[in-house]
Amino acid sequence: MKRLIITAAALASLFSAATLDIASAGSRTVVNQSGWGNGAAISQDGSSSVIFQTQRGRRNDVRTIQKGNRNYSDTFQRGRANRAFTDQLGARNEAVIGQEGSRNYGEIIQTGRGNIAGAAQMGSDNEAMIEQSGSNNAAATIQVGSGQSTSIVQNGGNNISVVIQGRR
Repeated sequence: MKRLIITAAALASLFSAATLDIASAGSRTVVNQSGWGNGAAISQDGSSSVIFQTQRGRRNDVRTIQKGNRNYSDTFQRGRANRAFTDQLGARNEAVIGQEGSRNYGEIIQTGRGNIAGAAQMGSDNEAMIEQSGSNNAAATIQVGSGQSTSIVQNGGNNISVVIQGRR
């Protein structure tokens, strides 16, 4: 029986992988994956930060890096070959990426304090990039359809950006 359990665990690790590097006090990390070939990587250094990663489908990849205190990141992907990357370097930043479809790419980079960013994509071959440097910035991207691209760069403080694109 032990051999069967070990073999089943080894076989499951071939289909989905998660890498965790956590050196933080009072932080929380939740990774949920279903499907096969999905990859997840997390690095968390600080305190009281939260990471949620959910993937459904095939060959999706997600990576979240948090360095600082009280950061929040939530990534959801459904479909195949989607990629999402979040870097939070600072404190009290919030980032959400939601992707549904195929071959979508989402990236949020936050350095500073109190920044909020969100990207949602449906369809295929979309790309959304948000970069925030400073404090108290807010950015949102919503794309529906395929082959769309957005890039938001915010420097300084108290900037607000919203991009909505259509076609379906």
